[in-house]
Amino acid sequence: MLDTLAGLGSLESDHAAPVARALDRAGLLDHARREGWTALPAFDVLARALSTAELVGAGLARLDAGGMRPQWPAHRLLIPWTAEAGAEHERTFARRSLLPPDERFPVTIWPPGRRARGLLRIGPEGATNEARKVLVPDALDALALLAYAEVRGRAAVAYVVPWLEWLPLDDLPFAPGDRVHVSIPRPQGYELARRLAARGVKVHELAPPGGASWGETWEAYRGEAEACGKRGEHEAEPSGRAQ
Repeated sequence: MLDTLAGLGSLESDHAAPVARALDRAGLLDHARREGWTALPAFDVLARALSTAELVGAGLARLDAGGMRPQWPAHRLLIPWTAEAGAEHERTFARRSLLPPDERFPVTIWPPGRRARGLLRIGPEGATNEARKVLVPDALDALALLAYAEVRGRAAVAYVVPWLEWLPLDDLPFAPGDRVHVSIPRPQGYELARRLAARGVKVHELAPPGGASWGETWEAYRGEAEACGKRGEHEAEPSGRAQ
């Protein structure tokens, strides 16, 4: 199913145009393409490509008295999710809305019974050991972090926590002595940092230099850079405080 969805929703396709435009406006389209992200096509396209059982089982549709209807149709950004540990059961996908945040709706949703139980690694495959490893709470925020780091001439790899109430401590991609930056608001960020430190990981806090998220930092950076016609002279280096 993941392969079918990826083929239907390539960010180069007409089906994906609204999602691609939203990512492009945010300055994240190229990064999303490199990571293999796609878009959920229109529901009639899905219904022709997948069976009713597949659509309902993946949480893409629901059945009610009126027949089959799309489930969470605004969550059209499709993020393939293979945990860093690489276990076969970890291959799933997340769907994320690109609409403004609304407390009535979840930002990210998962197929029923297929919620990720491992960290998603986002970043260049050949990243050196000097690349900053950063734990973040959201995949789109991870892209913003990478975009910001790239234009600043720095190397970073983001690790997305699938849900903040839980961290897979039994099979983490970090070894004792590794340096990891936690960029997740407290109290969840503090708790994750504490649990990592108990395993011998060298943990530092890393707050976005502007706003409450890397998305806001990246948006502000782009806005100021466009206004002054140049990049890289208006931000202070974010500090890392050891816990």
